Amino acid sequence: MNTAFVQNERTQEMSEQEDTERGVCVLVVEDDDADAYLIERALTANPDVGGIIRATDGVEALRLVDIGAVRPDVALIDLHMPRKNGFQLLADFADRREPCFPMVVLTSSTAPTDAMRSRLRGAARVLTKPDTVQDLEAVLTAAVTSACTGVMLPGRQRQPKRRTAFDNTPPRPKGKKITPIQ
Repeated sequence: MNTAFVQNERTQEMSEQEDTERGVCVLVVEDDDADAYLIERALTANPDVGGIIRATDGVEALRLVDIGAVRPDVALIDLHMPRKNGFQLLADFADRREPCFPMVVLTSSTAPTDAMRSRLRGAARVLTKPDTVQDLEAVLTAAVTSACTGVMLPGRQRQPKRRTAFDNTPPRPKGKKITPIQ
């Protein structure tokens, strides 16, 4: 057996173990410095978040992921940015062959068309930026927790992965009614 291969495999396993011990790695793609500061502040209040990497636009975010400088567990993406906007970035990440990470749009836009376009391009969730830091903390904690099901969080057991509308689930049998959750 090739010892270099075994050593490389062990190093990779140790690196993956360290990543899970540190918590969730969040890629924040935000061009506005003030918003980025508030998002980072809200994320650092979440004990599940172990690392935050910021990109100022879609071009920088793609470059960071392509060169392996960041392996995010979730990405928070603004829609309206220079050079490469959030819609283009969502499409670029969604078009990749390798498994991708969940993408959550965090925008100040309240337009329903922006939400629809984001979901069609692969966004797991579309969130409007709240007005207060406390609300932002609550929204981001919920978004990170729900987007990172299946990710090992520090001090917790692995959460089961939830099925989404994007999974290849069989269609619902005709004639069966679904009762809404209240």
